[in-house]
Amino acid sequence: MPYADPRIRRCTVLVAVMNNRADFARAQEEGWYRIPQRHAPRRIGAEYLAFYQTGAFQADGEAHHVAFYAPVRRYHLLTRGELLPSQPDHPRAHEYYFRIDVGPLTRLARPVPARRMRRITFIHTTMGHLLAAEDVKELFYHEDPFERFWQALRAARLRPLSNRIVAGEVMDVTLQARGGYLGIRCREDRRTAEARSRVLAERWETLELEPDMLAGDLNGCLRRVARALLTLGGSDLGNGTG
Repeated sequence: MPYADPRIRRCTVLVAVMNNRADFARAQEEGWYRIPQRHAPRRIGAEYLAFYQTGAFQADGEAHHVAFYAPVRRYHLLTRGELLPSQPDHPRAHEYYFRIDVGPLTRLARPVPARRMRRITFIHTTMGHLLAAEDVKELFYHEDPFERFWQALRAARLRPLSNRIVAGEVMDVTLQARGGYLGIRCREDRRTAEARSRVLAERWETLELEPDMLAGDLNGCLRRVARALLTLGGSDLGNGTG
């Protein structure tokens, strides 16, 4: 992997908890990971998924480390029964889970330990931070630009929705306008033309806001959202979408 490439280092990474060997085997052999919808973070979208391995991996010497990552391919929303049909009588068989399809797992040259922090859920970070970190606590944003953006939308009397899946793509933020929906992806747009057309075929408008723009020009991001909403028959930020 060309770690020196600044575009790669800017890629978004969701660090998720891997707490059992069965789920690790599914990620490694079948290429997918699951997150219960009711326990999902506000944003599951990322270009890569990395795994924080709990004490269940003590025998491998990888407990309490982030040791593996994989590129994200596609998203689904399915019941547990659909994900694991061999367990139809499980008490959560009818509950919804996000299934995240991933590519091959790669082991970090320097796994990131959690020397003091052990109770970890989800962490949004970048590939650059993941490669440079010497402790899991260094992966956290001090001020998450996405969280500032989310709160700014709420302050503008909009009603942002999280983690809506459209044609296999997850929208970090969805806003409803009079003429449809605006899906916002807070990542660099690396999709193929085919992937973009799948979303457009669903009659959604999409907007890409790169992480650097979120961090450095929040007002500019809000203006772009306002213009996109107007194309869908909405109104300006100060007036909501009606």
